[in-house]
Amino acid sequence: MPTLYMVQLGGRPKGRLIEQHDIFFGVANQLHELIIDINNHWPEVKNKWHVDSYRAITKVDNYAIKLIETNERVENTSDLKLFFINLGGYQQGSFEEFHYKLLVVAASQAEAIKQAKQSEFYKVFTFKDKPSPLNAASHIDDKFEVDVDDIYNVNDLISDVQLLIEPIVNTENSIETEEDKEYVGYLSIKNLRKVS
Repeated sequence: MPTLYMVQLGGRPKGRLIEQHDIFFGVANQLHELIIDINNHWPEVKNKWHVDSYRAITKVDNYAIKLIETNERVENTSDLKLFFINLGGYQQGSFEEFHYKLLVVAASQAEAIKQAKQSEFYKVFTFKDKPSPLNAASHIDDKFEVDVDDIYNVNDLISDVQLLIEPIVNTENSIETEEDKEYVGYLSIKNLRKVS
């Protein structure tokens, strides 16, 4: 059954001193079927990357995430979208920028950013000792403040399918939606075939 995957990739492109990371969204029956698409997505590390984590997305908060093939005619009465947000933040005394990745269901980018600003990460990874241009506020990456230009509508990142987002209604007769399958840890390309 086709599944929407969010994959955090790690690799070290030629000339880089430390491991680099990227996020990839793809649709496949099993994770290893995405190898060619990932190589096309990040050609600088072709076949020399690994998975640091992945999530098989079927549910975000109280919403079911369903895949509809683009040739199927489905009336989507919802204006909800799935957004991917990468927050960056700092801790005083640490020579590091920390990141926190969010999936948010919202009707607009502005609403998604408002939700991101309520996250614990956004509150904790900001420090302001005194007024200074060097204050390090959490931000959506590539900007110094939260801005709508740096989040992604996941539907724009995948092809051949569209996302149908429906509220999960808990009634006596409803089928409970399982939690998403997640994996965190090093997983080589060779070992992807062992993941079902």
